Amino acid sequence: MVLRLREGETGLDSDRFPWESLFRRPGREEVPFIRRKEGGEEGGGFGERWKKIRPRTKWIVGIIVLVLLALLLSASWLSTFYTDYLWYREVGYTSVFWKRIVTQVWLFFAFAALFFVLFYGNIYLAKRLTPRYERPLSELSPVEESVLRFRERAGRWLDRGLIVGSLVVSFFVGWASAAQWENVLKFFTHASFGKADPVFGKDLGFYVFEFPLLRYFSGWLFAVLLFAALAAVAVHFLYGTINFGAKGQRFAPHVKAHLSVLAGVLLLVQAWRFRLDMFALLHSHHGPVAGATYTDVHARIPAYWILIVTCLVCAALFLLNIRYRGWRLPFAGVVGIVVVSLLAGSLYPFIVQTYVVKPKELARESEYIGYNIEFTQDAYRIQDEGEEATVERRLFPASTDLTYQDILANQVTVDNIRLWDPRLVQQVYNQRQELRQEYDFSDVDVERYTVFDGRYTQMLVSGRELDVDQLREDARSWQNLHLSYTHGYGLVMSPTNRMTPEGDPVLLIRDIPPVSDQGLGVEVLRPEIYYGERAHDYVVVRTGAPEIDYPLGNTNKYVEPYYQGEGGIPVSSFLRRLAFSIRNRDISFLFSGYIHRDSRLMFRRNVRERALEVAPFLRLDGDPYLVVTGDGRLVWILDAYTTTDLYPYSEPYNGEFNYIRNSVKVVIDAYDGRLTYYLADPDDPIALTYGKIFPRLFTSMEEMPEDIKRHVRYPEDLFSIQMEMYRTYHINDVSAFYQKEDVWDVSTETYGAGGEPQAVTPYYVILKIPGEEREEMVLMLPFNPRGKSNMVDWVAARCDFPHYGKLLNFSFPAGKLVNGTQQFESLVDQKTEISEQITLWNQAGSRVIRGNTLVIPIENSLIYVEPLYLLAANPAIPQLKRVIVGYGDRVEMEPTLNEALQALLGEQPTPQPQPQPQPQPEGDLANLVEEANRLYDEAQAALRSGDWAAYGAKMEELSRVLDRMSELTRTTP
Repeated sequence: MVLRLREGETGLDSDRFPWESLFRRPGREEVPFIRRKEGGEEGGGFGERWKKIRPRTKWIVGIIVLVLLALLLSASWLSTFYTDYLWYREVGYTSVFWKRIVTQVWLFFAFAALFFVLFYGNIYLAKRLTPRYERPLSELSPVEESVLRFRERAGRWLDRGLIVGSLVVSFFVGWASAAQWENVLKFFTHASFGKADPVFGKDLGFYVFEFPLLRYFSGWLFAVLLFAALAAVAVHFLYGTINFGAKGQRFAPHVKAHLSVLAGVLLLVQAWRFRLDMFALLHSHHGPVAGATYTDVHARIPAYWILIVTCLVCAALFLLNIRYRGWRLPFAGVVGIVVVSLLAGSLYPFIVQTYVVKPKELARESEYIGYNIEFTQDAYRIQDEGEEATVERRLFPASTDLTYQDILANQVTVDNIRLWDPRLVQQVYNQRQELRQEYDFSDVDVERYTVFDGRYTQMLVSGRELDVDQLREDARSWQNLHLSYTHGYGLVMSPTNRMTPEGDPVLLIRDIPPVSDQGLGVEVLRPEIYYGERAHDYVVVRTGAPEIDYPLGNTNKYVEPYYQGEGGIPVSSFLRRLAFSIRNRDISFLFSGYIHRDSRLMFRRNVRERALEVAPFLRLDGDPYLVVTGDGRLVWILDAYTTTDLYPYSEPYNGEFNYIRNSVKVVIDAYDGRLTYYLADPDDPIALTYGKIFPRLFTSMEEMPEDIKRHVRYPEDLFSIQMEMYRTYHINDVSAFYQKEDVWDVSTETYGAGGEPQAVTPYYVILKIPGEEREEMVLMLPFNPRGKSNMVDWVAARCDFPHYGKLLNFSFPAGKLVNGTQQFESLVDQKTEISEQITLWNQAGSRVIRGNTLVIPIENSLIYVEPLYLLAANPAIPQLKRVIVGYGDRVEMEPTLNEALQALLGEQPTPQPQPQPQPQPEGDLANLVEEANRLYDEAQAALRSGDWAAYGAKMEELSRVLDRMSELTRTTP
């Protein structure tokens, strides 16, 4: 349809909206859009009313609207900021919070202002300080005419748009640059490594602390100047001061000066970047090892110096060109930079590498390989020579004269040989001790405790944590998830080498509430776990809703009178409730009637998240472990590392970092979330730097309570990283290192139901180190020569003070062949009795799981231990059924470790003490059946009432009665 105007009608009446006449139909009464009052006055339309408002009032209304809109858009950020501050105040690290915030704020303004000055300053110069060409329109090209008309139409809005656009871009540049707060703080406040690099002679702290900010700022400055130069060219063209259509002078003199200065400054910045690229060679990887190699030192570094000089000359040419016509001089300089970059930066290093280095690589690179060995060993603390050696080399005879008397003399070691695999024990715990569907044992840790009046014992420990994801769908109400189900409860503890007659682990601490064996010496008095590995969402305590403490039969025991700790943030005001509601996007929290002025909200309850929030610059170990303190509290210990990828001449680990220290131990209370960072390595320059930046962050290791300190262990992740590097970097001779003559492999074992070989993982064991007086816990790992099956060395990390952290490398005598773990596995497979028994069990509907192969040093000999587990189809609970022990070329399999050792070493098994007859039950089989039924009924009654101690006692009595019934059945004809 085509709209046509009637004769004499313009279509845009001055007293109507522009579109009004278009919708007016011929022959119909005209209905105005704005009704008029009687007397000819217009009605109270919004537009007319707005026109009558005073300008000052309009400004006030506009400001109010903008403020409300800004508050609405920033509500999420403000709530996060406010609640973060409350959280930092709860944990006592507000100084860390404000130091980070203040640094980010001034970085934001500094970088935003600098960008605005450089960017808009050049735009302003392009507009104001250059003359314009005045030419008739007839002489302009179509493009120039279009640009001129655009500039005339834009008018003042073009200038305003450039200012606003510059401010907006400056805001985002400042926001992105604020993320450099850590590098800025390290640049201005850092410690010294006390060691210089071998090429430039700079302290290593320059590369770790100063170089990252210098590299960032040089790249940032180059990009900003380039962006400003392009914007200046565009503005010059837009305002007619650059005329590409002219046959003569295309650039006004001032324009040429402006752009020449910008280009000269850009080249100066690029020369600075070339200088920084020299330093980057020290942690590059261009040759056989990490770090600057022969080609880097003798070709690339001279090439960078030539490029620097070329850039300086070219910058001077740009400045000199201001007084000359044309661009020939600077163009020649730019071409020179390109040519020098190709010849000196690429071709010359290629020629040196191909024709100088490769024919005699070892001779040329030996100096730099030596640097790599030295600095890599230092970066991972695996030096085994010199005054700064951290690995002590010792000779281990691996003798073959071990006797059973030696076993008896090392009974503490034998009693702590780990027979239970933590991964399999986790299944047992989940089946036997979950007790309710909402509980879960997410991890089992290996620790040690002094129990039963002084017995040093290795334990398996796992906390019973709350996992609300396992609740039934109909039980996942807001109240249940945030107010009622708030914490896990207690833990389970069992020795690593003890088992029941049925093949289950012996639980020394078990059940809900936690029950400890009499005389154990370890008791859990504060079993609630509000902070743990499985805690993710927030919870609120001290509310009007019932808070479940632990299950009691078919019901629940509630927290009475209420949560007693100081964990969590008080939500006593409406502002706090509103802030947390916005943060969590949870309106129920704001309007819940159960929350009152005494309520406390707990968030960041995951121990890893909690530790990283305060110190995001630390790298955390993957295995936090739960410890029972002397006063019965539960605390988490997390190992934290300082790392960098900028350590000169150090080989990177998996491309992630090339320096690591276990400098911090983080302790978190499971009940109230108290957070403490203990400085474990005061000699680490990175940790010392963060200590200078945040003076109140770290606590001296000497202040760690003894009941926590005795449970500190050498972290498995760190040991694995060190051993991955040490298997190559134990070689100190440059020639042998280059030829890789003595590289090791981690020993392998046959593990699991499938019997597939896998690398041995580091394992904790309590033993008496040869030459020491008492037993201690160590973390150890055996090695084979590359491509071979025999064992060549084993390395141990000491876990007990005062020797904590020291590494021991035990080597065997030259020419002595010692069986490796896989050779032991082959001997097991070749033993007919063992293979037949495994086959029989697998055919019976169960699965045989082969456990970890442990190499155990006793006196000057090595024994090999491998447990066998039987996994039934239903329920899938692994049970320890046999223990295989090897020594030399002999292997034996028996139901217990002691029996296997006795069979292996030629000793007759000692008579086992017969159980004393119980006063009840007595009599024949019928009486035993009656007694078993009675005990079962009493156990079920105890279970329903929540009396776990009585339930366990009745089940143990029932087990003994069933054993006597079985014995009586076998002996009855």
